[in-house]
Amino acid sequence: METLTGNQTSELEDIFNKVANETGTGDERVLVISAKQLGFILRSMGVFSSESEIRDMISEVDTTGSGTMAYEEFANLMCRSIKAEAEPFEEITDAFDEIGDGMYVTKENLLDALRSIGQEITEEETRHKNIEKNLKE
Repeated sequence: METLTGNQTSELEDIFNKVANETGTGDERVLVISAKQLGFILRSMGVFSSESEIRDMISEVDTTGSGTMAYEEFANLMCRSIKAEAEPFEEITDAFDEIGDGMYVTKENLLDALRSIGQEITEEETRHKNIEKNLKE
């Protein structure tokens, strides 16, 4: 599993424990979440996935084949999601390292950085998104 900060680990544990159900008997008891509960967690985080996508997510990390997730499996899935969210930021930062002068971001710096990661933006979009107003020429 990728490394999470202490705060991220604590938040994930809190989220998981609020919705998890206990399964098993005796010493084999474990807290798990179902696809429905994972969907609830994802929606609360602003991620709207189909039932099929949620089942696929569980299948990716379900080491027991139960169709549910124990905390470790949930943490692995969330860790991958956190890492995936950080990658576009790292790409754009790297792009600025290559083209920026380190002082401030110009409109052209931003457009060049976006182009370097495959994102085209038109002049109309820069006006619509207030990029011109918020960046130096």
